[in-house]
Amino acid sequence: MPSDVIHKTLQFLQTKVDTYNGNVGSMVELMNIATLNDGDEYLDSTSPITLSIINIEEDTVAKVPNVYLPNTTQASSVDRYKSPAQNLVISLLFTAYNKEQTTDKYQDGIIKLEHVIRCFQEQNVFYIDGTVEVDPTTQDHIKIILDLESLKISELNQLWSMLGNKYMPSVLYRMRMITIQHEEEDGGSTVERLKLKLWNDNPNDIAGQLEESDEIILNNP
Repeated sequence: MPSDVIHKTLQFLQTKVDTYNGNVGSMVELMNIATLNDGDEYLDSTSPITLSIINIEEDTVAKVPNVYLPNTTQASSVDRYKSPAQNLVISLLFTAYNKEQTTDKYQDGIIKLEHVIRCFQEQNVFYIDGTVEVDPTTQDHIKIILDLESLKISELNQLWSMLGNKYMPSVLYRMRMITIQHEEEDGGSTVERLKLKLWNDNPNDIAGQLEESDEIILNNP
């Protein structure tokens, strides 16, 4: 996974919301919501919605430990491919925030937050390379899946206590990032499947055959 893939993915989501349903103009700003009240001075924000990462973890469910795949040209062997990519689960918080705490600004933030929800309700699975969507059948790409998380009051209290702020209207998404890469050999060992026969007493006597099975052995080039 490229070193800047998270940043580019956030930029993609930012653009996706900004341009959804024919919208014109910047709506989402990438910002750490936990720093908004540092020093009792609210940061200036030109956008009514802030997007923050609040947690990053490894997606162990999507992890594929097996790097051996059947050889398409030689049925009796399998090939070693790239090491499995590290897939991530990132918790994203979209927050309706305005420096001017007025009724009009509050209502505007709620409307824009609903805009975010509608955007990812209409489509929550994307195939991207960098900051653009791609055809998943033609090239390596990142598959991202956004699921809306519903938090109880106690969980909301814990979340905003961790962020060091009072509650603001917001929605939490759990984004799964799965790296899809082409099957390219890494020049590693080839594993061949050989037939193994076990015999009892006389190997020349077919009646003495106990069983027949396959065994995989590793040949180092």
